[in-house]
Amino acid sequence: MNKKALQLAARFALPPNSLGYCGKDTAPAKFIDCAIHGKCGGVEQEMEKFIVLNPYLETMLRVTGLKKYSLKNVEAYWLGNEMLAKAKLKHYQILLDNFTKQGVPEWLVTELKQKVPKSFIPFHLFQVLHVGVGRASGSVPYNIETINNCMVRWGKVVKLKGLQITVNICQLEKLKHKFQITFGNEEFSYREDFLTGLKVGDVVAVHWKQVVKKLTPREVKNLEVWTGRTIETVGA
Repeated sequence: MNKKALQLAARFALPPNSLGYCGKDTAPAKFIDCAIHGKCGGVEQEMEKFIVLNPYLETMLRVTGLKKYSLKNVEAYWLGNEMLAKAKLKHYQILLDNFTKQGVPEWLVTELKQKVPKSFIPFHLFQVLHVGVGRASGSVPYNIETINNCMVRWGKVVKLKGLQITVNICQLEKLKHKFQITFGNEEFSYREDFLTGLKVGDVVAVHWKQVVKKLTPREVKNLEVWTGRTIETVGA
């Protein structure tokens, strides 16, 4: 068990799971216990029930040759890193095969076979934009609001008041046939046990309106780079 990998995955998997969009209702308590206390028993089994997360991690295993729940693979999917550069267009078919095994609707897999991307980036935003947030599970409509809720957004903390936080955070806007990144202030609530020692000036990641992680400069750079490359590949 790679505890750091599972803790990272648990942080980002918790928001959609707690909203009932992905995985089973047995997962939230396990994800919280793993992320905060490092007690990660059962977390892998819960993530294997995620209709798109599991197929991407199975695909990353083939792309990188690393263990499915290695820190590099988990980080690549959620935050981006150099492992994504190993992905080739041929791996896109492997993802679609893994979708089929996971139970993604046949009509969607058929559609995606005909919708071959310019390049394949096994990154969370690729799933959000190319496959379409909510289309595999039918949990939410696919529109600009759910795109921004589902993408991993990042921004600088500008105000803290109790358990309320104001973040100058990025979002995507449609501009003709492409997306562009803009920044603006938004307010969120957060868990102190998830973000101990949080202060103004820290950069955080937000997923489904939940602040899930303080980011290092390296993580911010990776998010910027791979978000940009994905936008260039997928378009609006």
